[in-house]
Amino acid sequence: MTQPADQGKATGPYHAAESKPIVAAIREAVGDQHFQHWFRDRSRFSVSGETLHIYVPNPFISNWLLKRFRSQFNTAAANLLGPAGRFELSVDETLQTPVSPPKKASAVAERPVATLTSMDRSAGTAATSVTHSKVAASVTGVQSLAVRPANRRRFRRFTGMMSGECNDLALMAARQVAEFPGERFNPLYVHGPTGVGKTHLLEAIYSEIKVAHTSLNVMYLTSESFTNYFTQALASKTVPSFRQRFRNVDVLLVDNIEFLDNKRATQEEFLHTVVQVVEHGGQLVITGDRHPRLLSKHREELTTRFMSGLVCRIESPSEETRRRIAALLALPIRESFTQEALDYVAVKCRKNVREIQGALNCLHGHFTLAGKRITVSRAREILGDMERECRRLVRISDIEKVICDAFGVNTSDLRSKSRRKAVSCPRALAMYMARKLTKSAYREIGMYFGGRDHSTVVAAEKRVQLWIDNDSPISLPTSCRGRTVADVIHEIEERLLSLAL
Repeated sequence: MTQPADQGKATGPYHAAESKPIVAAIREAVGDQHFQHWFRDRSRFSVSGETLHIYVPNPFISNWLLKRFRSQFNTAAANLLGPAGRFELSVDETLQTPVSPPKKASAVAERPVATLTSMDRSAGTAATSVTHSKVAASVTGVQSLAVRPANRRRFRRFTGMMSGECNDLALMAARQVAEFPGERFNPLYVHGPTGVGKTHLLEAIYSEIKVAHTSLNVMYLTSESFTNYFTQALASKTVPSFRQRFRNVDVLLVDNIEFLDNKRATQEEFLHTVVQVVEHGGQLVITGDRHPRLLSKHREELTTRFMSGLVCRIESPSEETRRRIAALLALPIRESFTQEALDYVAVKCRKNVREIQGALNCLHGHFTLAGKRITVSRAREILGDMERECRRLVRISDIEKVICDAFGVNTSDLRSKSRRKAVSCPRALAMYMARKLTKSAYREIGMYFGGRDHSTVVAAEKRVQLWIDNDSPISLPTSCRGRTVADVIHEIEERLLSLAL
């Protein structure tokens, strides 16, 4: 990456050889015709950190360009500096030339000029203050019009990632890479199922290097973005500029490498990029959904490069790690649920961190709606409803079978007219769960359990709900004795789930 030009001088607009990549990026973004008209011989450019500086002769042109080319400037900054890149439009009086503004804009030349003073980051609109000086008035010094893209990405840090047996090796390697880029584990390849923290790890490496090694040119992107940039370069015949941009980075971080499956031309270009970066002392970090050996639709030269460094797998988190993750994610909304409900989420959501985050958001939404703290029984009910939406419905006969096994009764007992507690309690539970887990009407459920009226099913449903609300224990002489009704219902639902899958 080129060093920024001295901002106190007008360094001959953009003719310096080291400014060519910057000029190419802006020319590509705004188009050659607009570039010739608005920028040639009346502007200069430089790069400082993550900022692309664009200098123009006067405030009128500055305001006009900001209205006309804001998105194009954002694109040029992102192409040059990566997702975190931004642009800054400034006025430098030393660039003033006798070139007149276009007729379309000259009608308003005598009006007060709205000078951009700040940027509302949340809305992406400029806040303005009106000054009564005319455009033709002399401009002293350099006026900066800093612009930050409204959708600038926020990169996560290592502090937000929970360590455990599932990711210890990958986390250690990532920290080493961030501390000594280009010297340890190069390339580093991290793979694992979705939602286990691969992208988080990549973002953390980016953030750490940007802070600790400010002089390094760090680029983070997905393999899809790399493919899009390459195909765009082919279409616009700017492949040399594309190669200069990607092959001169100090640290290249690429997410979701599996996207390159079957893309032979892009794979070949990426292979040359990898060779250039690594063999010139740069650091390469790749993430994917599977081991390099299983990338069967990739070039062998590419997969062997990945395997020449360190290959780490991130597993799904263990229950203890999930508990710590849930506790960390729940900090901003901790008042929404009890500790037991939080523990239940950690036990229930076994696959990945996103599942835990989604469950916590769901419980917090119900807390916001009802204003009542979520207990473990309520969490079971809410998350159970979510789970049932993703499975096929169970039958009333399935519920009857599981209830009979749990309470030691037979189907004829449940359908009989007996009102003994040993029979009426399981029957009420069966009716309640039939109503909850199936789409059957009250009348249909009543007819199934001995030809009963729909009001009997309604009464059974209310009775079981009261037991759940009061945390009532099961007092029958069965294996369920002493356990709460909510616990028994949860166990029965788990058993029904195994039957339905």
